[in-house]
Amino acid sequence: MFAGVTVRPPDAFYDPPAQVPDRPGALLRSEPLRNVTLPAGMQGWRILYTTTVNDTTRATAVATVFAPIDPPAGPRPLIAWEHGTTGLQQKCMPSLISAPTLGIPALDRIISAGWVIVATDYSFAEKGGPHPYLIGEGEARAALDSVRAARQMSELTLDARTVVWGHSQGGHAALWTGIVAPRYAPEIEIAGVAAIAPGANVRNILAMNQGIDKRLGPYVAQSYSRFYPDITFEQAVRPEALAAAREIAGLCGFLPAEEPLRAAALTTTFEGPALAIRSNAALSARLAQNSADHQIPAPVVIAQGAEDDVVPPAATATYVKERCAAGQRLEYWTFAGLDHGMVQPGSPLEEPLVAWTAARFANQPLPDGCTRKSF
Repeated sequence: MFAGVTVRPPDAFYDPPAQVPDRPGALLRSEPLRNVTLPAGMQGWRILYTTTVNDTTRATAVATVFAPIDPPAGPRPLIAWEHGTTGLQQKCMPSLISAPTLGIPALDRIISAGWVIVATDYSFAEKGGPHPYLIGEGEARAALDSVRAARQMSELTLDARTVVWGHSQGGHAALWTGIVAPRYAPEIEIAGVAAIAPGANVRNILAMNQGIDKRLGPYVAQSYSRFYPDITFEQAVRPEALAAAREIAGLCGFLPAEEPLRAAALTTTFEGPALAIRSNAALSARLAQNSADHQIPAPVVIAQGAEDDVVPPAATATYVKERCAAGQRLEYWTFAGLDHGMVQPGSPLEEPLVAWTAARFANQPLPDGCTRKSF
């Protein structure tokens, strides 16, 4: 998947200007993408914009914007893409790789439909990170403000309709975007939310998958200790994992290739989970706070691969059951034989996802209640 893909360090584009507006969603700068590989028929830009992590923490964020080279006439609907875990720091973000659409499903179908994509890197309150990793409010605000900023680009004409797609961490972020939008960005018409293998209830996932706790727990500890006053990194991590966790938190998940290899090696240096969830009540409460268990007014689809070894299918099934019992309208799709990489090109996910999204853009009615489909 990453063969031939390279990563470059953040350049001056990522540095906020001296005067940053207070208003979240303000477009600060924009430029066409250069020296990258894009699918045939697609053009792209990167944008820097203002956002907030919470009500007291201002930040800036970079997003990449992709559009057909020859779009149909008239305003185009928008997909807000929220990416899976790549790391905590700006150096790990998708906008810096030579194939910046990597991980976004159904690109050829998106081009032929004439849709536009805005793909946030999530937000950074200071250079060097971390971004608000698995903090639903912060992730959602970065995505919603990317939509606001994309609408200010002179090169594009966007209509009011936005469908949110997200995978893994981004599935968590997508659900939270649906939760937060009516309050934070009521002018954005969220026509649908598609959460793919979502980190919907992080605490359950970590309890079911110790390997993921070892690998991603240090990211949680670093992010939560930055944005929550009752969390410190040293107390969020078990003592025997502390040395490894400090190093893991600074490593990227995929590129450059030596960093995930180093992180994997570090997880073998301690027994048990990285996070001290059982003994740290504040950490446990913050994880619970970031479960996506609030009502989402927009139509929701949740897609899960039956062979997923990152987000356990049982965790997603439990989440769906709880949300349905709480009265959330949603569709739950399960895919036999698919693992966590179910967003790869040619996946059986693509056709139903695009059809569902087209129906949302067309304002087609949905069945009430919870429906389930197996593929």
